[in-house]
Amino acid sequence: MHTVLTAVMLACCIVGVLCPLSEGRRRDGAPGIGLLGAGVFRNLGQWGPMAVMLAAMADTTLGPGLLPGVVWALLLLLTAPLPLVLLRKERRSGMELHRALSVLGMFALLVTGLQPMAQGALHGTHAHQGGGGFTPFLATALAAAVAGYSLLLAVRALRFRRLAHPVEAFSSAGALGAMLLMAA
Repeated sequence: MHTVLTAVMLACCIVGVLCPLSEGRRRDGAPGIGLLGAGVFRNLGQWGPMAVMLAAMADTTLGPGLLPGVVWALLLLLTAPLPLVLLRKERRSGMELHRALSVLGMFALLVTGLQPMAQGALHGTHAHQGGGGFTPFLATALAAAVAGYSLLLAVRALRFRRLAHPVEAFSSAGALGAMLLMAA
């Protein structure tokens, strides 16, 4: 079950990177300048935090543990506000707050899942504390609230007939849902 949830979580997060990445294209559909296009770099504040979240998920669940969970948590915390602060208010579409909250939801679940590694263990693979407490409850509540907000945003975005926004919001709910099920 863990393997299926990990695959769902990573697939949803890949969609979460690709949707804002596609927004970086010029309005006429041209890719811009360079191999990836200038619009991609202009839109780095939108897809960059989602790419950090994908890397953190992959490294903590599948990867060799290149960075400790504390470092991933710090990177997530530092990149969470970027979708909001790197885009002018008049250009915002409503997805920026969603992206910031999604990164914070991942941060909360990652931080509450950190525990000291056992002797002889190579790395903790998405390990979660066995003990209860108020902090894991708050992290779970935050992640569940963001997942619910994602579903609400996806349903609202369907009215505007922009394909990327509902897909991105549904994918965020899917990633957070998979993480919540893995934490249970």
